[in-house]
Amino acid sequence: MKIALGEKVNYYSECPYCGTKRAEGKESCVKCGKSLIKDVEKVNEDDQQDDGEVSLYKARQERSASETFKSLKGKSKARYFVDYYLGKIIVIAIILAIVGSLVYTTLKPKQEPVLYIAMVVSPFMPSAHEQFKQDLTDMFVKDSDHENIMLDTNYSSLIADYNSMMSFTMHMSAGEIDMIICTKDELKYQVNNGVIIPVKEAISAELYDKIDYDAKYKVTPAKLLDNGDAEYGEEDVYGLNLEKFLEKINGFETSNKYVIAFTAIAPHKEKFDDVTKYIFDIN
Repeated sequence: MKIALGEKVNYYSECPYCGTKRAEGKESCVKCGKSLIKDVEKVNEDDQQDDGEVSLYKARQERSASETFKSLKGKSKARYFVDYYLGKIIVIAIILAIVGSLVYTTLKPKQEPVLYIAMVVSPFMPSAHEQFKQDLTDMFVKDSDHENIMLDTNYSSLIADYNSMMSFTMHMSAGEIDMIICTKDELKYQVNNGVIIPVKEAISAELYDKIDYDAKYKVTPAKLLDNGDAEYGEEDVYGLNLEKFLEKINGFETSNKYVIAFTAIAPHKEKFDDVTKYIFDIN
């Protein structure tokens, strides 16, 4: 390295990377090749002394990193860049990536469900699930940046699983769930809880009459009284059997235990007719 008059180069006595002692007169480590330059200083002419390598002056003034970088040549310049700048550049790049990710997450459009179906132990094969969701998306989603179809499969049982019951209750209380696909036993439980309405109250009378009798699943509501007795309501159709639809969309025969039902406080009741027509292939 060429030293200008009035400059002093300070070296590390030991390599900060591998700990090897600096060999006399060497600018880089003899073991790992890293630069041993600590800094370059300007000194005053008044107190010039010979220290064996370069003149030392009083009232030292450290040079900036950019000045030091400009003064170096060849390999010394490359080593100085790696030692002094590369780590800082990497840290800055990581910080910018994190900030960019946070900004994108904060500013990107949020999607709101235009139809929410709670699926208790989904009867769909993965490919059929995607097809069902895509068909509903094509029917109802107009702005994909802000709207979506929610087929929520995070419910394992609304009778036996506490977490599923709490999650379902929370979403129902928030008025988010439109429909529920579940087993007949699960449906009976929810009818008794008062969260499911009769099918004839959910869809138009004309459409109701077009649905096959065998597809209509009747339930007799039961309410448990304080004395332990049960009070029974009037039997009515609370669910629609999905056997034929599941056979068609899954591609094989499936159990007839699954039904679809409509919730009492659904936010998108206007879509009930269209969903029913799609499932039962009614024009």
